This record gives sequence, structure tokens and C-alpha cells, in this order.
Amino acid sequence: MNLHWIDWLIVVSLLGFICISAYMTKQYMRSVADFLSANRCAGKYLLGVADGIAGLGAISIVARFEMHYKAGFTAAWWDMMLLPIGVIVAATGWVQYRFRQTRAMTMAQFFEMRYSRSFRVYAGIMGCISGIINFGIFPAVGGRFFQYYCGFPEVIVDFGMKFDLVYALIMAFLLGISLTFTFLGGQIAVMVTDFFQGIFVNAVFAVMGIFLLLFLFDWSVIMEAAAMAPADASLINPLNTSNTDNFNVNYFLIQAFGAVYVFMAWQGNQGYYGSARSPHDARMGRLIGQLRPITQTLPLVLLPMCAWAFLHHADFAAEAVGAHAALDAIDSEQIRSQLTVTVATAHFLPPVIAGLFAAVMLAAFISTHDTYLHSWGSIFIQDVVMPVRQNVLGDSSVLKPESHLKLLKTSIFGVAVFIFLFSLLFSQQQDILMFFALTGTIYLGWAGAAIIGGLYWKHGTNAGAWSAAIIGVILAIGGWYSTYFWEDARLMISGIAPEWAASEKMPINAQILWFWTMIATLVTYVGVSLLSGIGKPTFNMDQLLHRGEYSVESETEQTSEEEAQPPSMGMAIFRMGKEFTQGDRILFYFSYLYLALVAVVFVAGTLYMLSSDISDSSWSTFWLGYSIIMLTLTIIITIWVAVGGMKNLREMFATLETLERDEADDGTVVGHRSLADVRHDAGDNQ
Repeated sequence: MNLHWIDWLIVVSLLGFICISAYMTKQYMRSVADFLSANRCAGKYLLGVADGIAGLGAISIVARFEMHYKAGFTAAWWDMMLLPIGVIVAATGWVQYRFRQTRAMTMAQFFEMRYSRSFRVYAGIMGCISGIINFGIFPAVGGRFFQYYCGFPEVIVDFGMKFDLVYALIMAFLLGISLTFTFLGGQIAVMVTDFFQGIFVNAVFAVMGIFLLLFLFDWSVIMEAAAMAPADASLINPLNTSNTDNFNVNYFLIQAFGAVYVFMAWQGNQGYYGSARSPHDARMGRLIGQLRPITQTLPLVLLPMCAWAFLHHADFAAEAVGAHAALDAIDSEQIRSQLTVTVATAHFLPPVIAGLFAAVMLAAFISTHDTYLHSWGSIFIQDVVMPVRQNVLGDSSVLKPESHLKLLKTSIFGVAVFIFLFSLLFSQQQDILMFFALTGTIYLGWAGAAIIGGLYWKHGTNAGAWSAAIIGVILAIGGWYSTYFWEDARLMISGIAPEWAASEKMPINAQILWFWTMIATLVTYVGVSLLSGIGKPTFNMDQLLHRGEYSVESETEQTSEEEAQPPSMGMAIFRMGKEFTQGDRILFYFSYLYLALVAVVFVAGTLYMLSSDISDSSWSTFWLGYSIIMLTLTIIITIWVAVGGMKNLREMFATLETLERDEADDGTVVGHRSLADVRHDAGDNQ
């Protein structure tokens, strides 16, 4: 075993606390809307923190380790390009605000309201296929982390096929906890436990940042080790990365485009999309969530850099023998790549810090798994089963809440079984982030066009959405086949593209495939919508977005007159209306300042790099200053969002305690409107 008893005490204490927190939410879960979206009662800080940790995940940490071990601080530089984009997207309420105005609980429910029921079912199926396969390796990556980090042994058994029993038991145990949380309180339990875990992770990251910078390895030693990397795969100079495997500048440019184009398209945490108590809280929650890269960047860069130094620098040769032996014993090159930082950290982190990091990974595993289990299981019922049932039995055949909740829980359990078996049997052949890009393209390759067009363009049509979706899936399947069956694919294209056929593997990676799929589907959506919409009336956007005569009274009270109108163009989108509290304004000002500083540093630094030769010693000084600034901001933000989140938590519980539930508010859509709205209007007219 690698962990000291005090490390295990830290892990068990965290687990006990979040289990108690999950159980306490059970009393508030009384309806389908409670289960799916916490009945839209979440405040901005609660949303921002909980959604932030749900988006991190143990697998994301391991994926970032894999990336930064290969690309070092250079990946952090190109990530700076993404930070201003995230702040702008969040501050303007891009997609998030209008989606919350629709009052839809899933993205595919919005698709039915905007396009058609059949398109909702198709989107639900493709989203589930893409998401569940993507989700399929999550338990595997998390399970392997704990097995190698904690030092659990391998126990190979043969039941017709060979597998590691200990590894399987770790996955089953962690999945069981996540499943229990989801069953106890639905989105309420998921959000509450994610919030507490998010605060814990932020606090530990601050502690680890201090420890890594001041007490673990000397900065000069880390930089000496970084200099051992190949000249064209530098760990500190962003321009010298032409031979960095998969994670050069092209990867981040595509990420920047996708951050805007497919914002909110991915449905792994869709329960959060409809949980805000108002569109304004949804907007502010997203802005707070964009602070996540500040609090999470430093340890996720420094740990891989320390691991590189530990495994390569002569000063640690003796201590690193055990780590090298453990890595050499891993047969799969891809799995060895995933576990390199994990194995190294297990050998150099001291007690207490090692336990805190294990607890962080436990929190990250549970927070993502309960969120994704809830999302993918709910989407299958809400966006596939229920609409098909309506088509067969008619719009009036609404399920009783008890039956509806039973269906949702059955589906969620089915997702858990699938990902357990997928993780146990699937042989991964790519970096984690490349696997994400490849599986995500099945849905993300086309969803951006349907979402943006549906929310912002009254000329978008059902035919345009269908055409883009079909083209996107075809391209994604072609990319998947070419990646995993390249020998067959290269024979098929040898007459068309002989230079590609000469390559030993698919010449473009999954990230590039995703980019060109997005471009192709965008062009398709616009072109087909214009052609199919000739001579037809445009879509009623006011009804979709509950504006004007269609407004919802309880939400209009929290929304300014200005925001109730169609959004302005240009810089007016940054306007702060009457609904902004003093704290909201401070947050916006901080975000703008942060955006401006990062943008100036990135643009000026990139231009200077292109015109001058910057020495490694200068880069070393820059990255040390960068680390200190990020650590300082991490401490400030952690305290700020913890205070605001606790206030929101009390407010949510108070609201749920007295809220009158609406059984019709279950995601059913009738005639492009939610059933709850239809029945509400019918009641008003009687």
C-alpha cells in the first residue's frame, strides 16, 4: 500500500461527509422536476461551483496529466487563449441565457420545441450513443488511478475472459456510490454533493499549489528537467512544439472555436442547464463556472512537471527506481501513458498531501459519475422513450410521477451497468482527450448548428437541422472507422488519396476531424434552412423564449425590462441591468479585468515570441510568476464562491421545502410548448 493511515482517514472522512449530505437531500425530492432539474431553484454560486467540479472529473484530471506531461507549460500558454473566450461566452449569456428562457429541462426537449418531435428523438439517440460511449472509459481511468496510486495488487481471474478482479471491484464500488447519490435525490443530491466536493477540491488545490511551489522540488530543478525534453517538443516554450504529440497549437485553436460553437451542446451535465432559478442566475452561474480554470490549472500543470522532473532528473534517480519499475510492468503503451503521472506522484508525495490528493480524485470521480449517470439516463427517458410513447399513445398519455421516476432510475442503472462492462472490456488506443474528441463528434459535430440556429435565428428550419445532423453522424462514423480500422480504410481510399494511404495510421487526429465536421454541418444547416424556408413563415421566437405576452410571471420578477427584450448587438450585450446585485457587478468587473489582462498577455506575448527569440531562462521566470499569480487567485476565489454557495444552498432548501409541485412539469412537449405551459394557460382561460 502506498498510502499512510492518516491518508486513508482523510479519504474516509470526505466520503462519510458527502454520503450524509446526499442522504439529507432525499426529503426534498418530490417530483420529476425535482429529480431532473432541482425544480429550477439553484442560485448562481451553487450552480457555478457544483457544475465546475462536475465538469472536472477524475478522468479529466488524468487526461490533463497526460497532456501536460507531453506538453508541459506550453499547453498552459495556449490554454490562455481559451480563458478570455470562456469569460466572454459566460458574461454575455451566450446560449445559456436563451436556453434557460425556453424552460426546457434537456437540450433535446428544446429541439422538439424548436424543430419537431422526431428530431428530438434522433438527437436524444445520437446524444446518448455519443455520450455513453464517451462515458464508457470513465470508470476505467478512475479505477486504474486508484489501483496504481494506492498500490492495490492485481488479481487476474478467468471466467471465459481474463480480467483484474481488484480493478473491477474498485470500479464497482465507486460506481455504486455515485449511483446511490443519484437515486437518493436526483439532481438535488447531485448538485449538493458536487458543491461540497467542489469547495473541498478548490481548497486542496490551493494547499497543493503552495506545497508544490514552496516545499516539494526546487524550481530550478524542475526547469533543468524540462530542458531535457526534445527541442521541437518543448515543455516551456510554446513556439517549439511542432513535434508535441497531439497537443500542439492546432489542438487549442480548434478548442477555441468549439468553445463558442458547441457551447452547452454536450449533455453530460445537462441537469445543471435547467436548474437555475432564473435566466439571470443561469448566466451568472456560468460566469462563476468560468473561474474554474483559475482554481484548477496550477496543480494540474505542476504535478505533471514535477513527475517529469522526478522521472528524468539525476537528483531523483534512486527514488524513481520503483516508479520506473511499476511503469515498465504495464504492457499497454496507451495505459502506461495515462498512468505515468499517477505512478510518479504516488512515489514522491508525502503523507497528508498524498491523502488530500486521493480525496480530491475521489471527489472528482463521484461528482462526474453521479452527474453523468443522471444526465445520460435521464436523456434516454426524456428524449427517446417519452416522445415515442407520446406518438404511440397520444399527447394526453402523461405518466404518473411515480412511474416516471421509476423509469428514470431504471435507465440510470442501465447506464451504470453499460459503462462498467465497457470499461472492463474495451481496449483504449488513443489519448483520453483524443478519445473524447472522436466519440464527441457523433453529437458535437452537428449539435452546435441546431442549437445556435434554433436559439438565435428565426429562419432556421427543421429540414436544416435534420440535414446537418445526418451529415454530422456520417462523418463521425467515418472517422471512428478510419481510426480503429485504418488498415481497411487505407485500402478503400488508396485510389482517391494515395498520400494518405501511405501513412501507417490515420493522418488526421480526432480533433481535426471534429473541426471539419463542425464546418460542414454549419454550412449544411444554413444552406438547407434558407432553401426550405422560402415562402414559409418564420418561427415564433417570443413564444419559444417566453418573452412579451408569453413571459412567466415568477421569472419576470427576477429579470430586468432590458433583459426581457431581444438582446442588443455589439458591446451592449455586456450591459448590467437592475437584476445585478452589487456582488454580481463586482464579479463582472473582475471578469472583465481578468479577461483584459489575460488577452493582453497572450496577444502581446505571442507577437513578441514570433518576432524575438526568448530564452528558456526567461520562460522559466515567466512561468514562476504565472504560478504565483494563479495560486493567489485560487485562494481568493475559493473563499468567495464558498461563502456565496452556502447562502444559495440555504435558499434552495428553503424554497424546496414550501414549493408547490406541478406534475405536468415533466419535460413533455405539446405543439412546440411544454405541457406545463399549455396546462397553465388553459387554467388561466377557464
